[in-house]
Amino acid sequence: MGRTSGPSQYPVAVVGLDCRFPGAPGPEAYWKLLLSGAHAIGERPASRGASAVPGGFLTDADAFDRAFFAVPTADARAMDPQQRLLLECSWRAIEDAGISPTRLAGGSVGTYVGSMSDDWMRLSLAAPEGVSPRTGTGSGRSMLANRIAYQLDLRGPSLTVDTACSSSLVAVHLACTALRTGECDLALAGGVNIVVGSVLDEIYAQAGLAAPDGRCKPFSEAADGIGRGEGVGVVALRLLEDAVRDGDPVHAVILGSAVNQDGRSNGIMAPHRASQREVIATACRRAGAAPQDIRFIEAHGTGTPLGDQIEVLSLGDVFRDEQGVREWPLAVGAVKGAIGHTEGAAGMAGLIKPVLSLRHGVVPASPWSGEENPRLGLARRSMELITEPLALPADGCRAGVSSFGMGGTNAHVVLATAPL
Repeated sequence: MGRTSGPSQYPVAVVGLDCRFPGAPGPEAYWKLLLSGAHAIGERPASRGASAVPGGFLTDADAFDRAFFAVPTADARAMDPQQRLLLECSWRAIEDAGISPTRLAGGSVGTYVGSMSDDWMRLSLAAPEGVSPRTGTGSGRSMLANRIAYQLDLRGPSLTVDTACSSSLVAVHLACTALRTGECDLALAGGVNIVVGSVLDEIYAQAGLAAPDGRCKPFSEAADGIGRGEGVGVVALRLLEDAVRDGDPVHAVILGSAVNQDGRSNGIMAPHRASQREVIATACRRAGAAPQDIRFIEAHGTGTPLGDQIEVLSLGDVFRDEQGVREWPLAVGAVKGAIGHTEGAAGMAGLIKPVLSLRHGVVPASPWSGEENPRLGLARRSMELITEPLALPADGCRAGVSSFGMGGTNAHVVLATAPL
């Protein structure tokens, strides 16, 4: 039965998760990388295109146990590596929720995947003599979500979302909406990004958005552009009341979310302060959270001078405290400094970090590059960068995650500590 959402939406539980990011082949390794304060940016493998610019890359991204998933050899050869990674990651996220994936066959399970890469399609079509029916099922972007649904026999909604850099956080928003309206009983929301070409490198470089050293430096005086990264992440979601009733593990709770668009702003690729402010404020309102209730923000934090400035201004519009209500400044982190900009998976990288932080009761320090950009005026806007591990209140707290798409589609999610 569908549920309507009011000022405080039905909370959604994160009951399972899995991920692979640069330097981190699983959630525990991801958490250790974050706690270390190190970054995982390194030399670009030869298989990732002609560019020599460093970035954050996965190891063994081409490895796949096709027999385990009963995928025929010819199909496996045609499959985008992103399909393979998502299939493996989804399986492990379901297991992390304490569920046998085979038990979901035929069930009302939704599949929502964020992605913005067409690299595999371009490579597949570069050799016309190799085009076959499997080219469509192996490289079509819609198949990223549909492959999971097909192999696991999931009967809920299945769709791939492309809003550029905000794709996977928008996928989470849509998955939560589907749960609240009764379209599915459990939802898998994920994001993936594998770099197997250099087209986007050229686009970033020509647009003046590429960091020469391949590193994102969010909110730093040295910020000079985007460093690319790879990754995959999936969360398993259920309505909190259902998860608690059935004794599911709960890593964290999604209290509310929002998505909007910049519309006609100062260029289709330029961020828009008013729209970012509105999407954050709307998510907080839907979550029933006052601005002073939010302890920390996992920022979009690309490390472009304009992007950093607009994001800080929009956060200041929402969270700046001129009445002295806040007990502490709003703490701001950005995982892109550790693993790079994982594009279609960026929202998932950003979401899983605070989910783990809320579960462990501490927010890792971000690997900042150089000094804070003084032009951003963080202190006078009631904000501070997380330069040391931030201990969270023993009785729990709330956090926000932002993800902003290159074409202007913005998303924000408000999280809370799991109930005791």
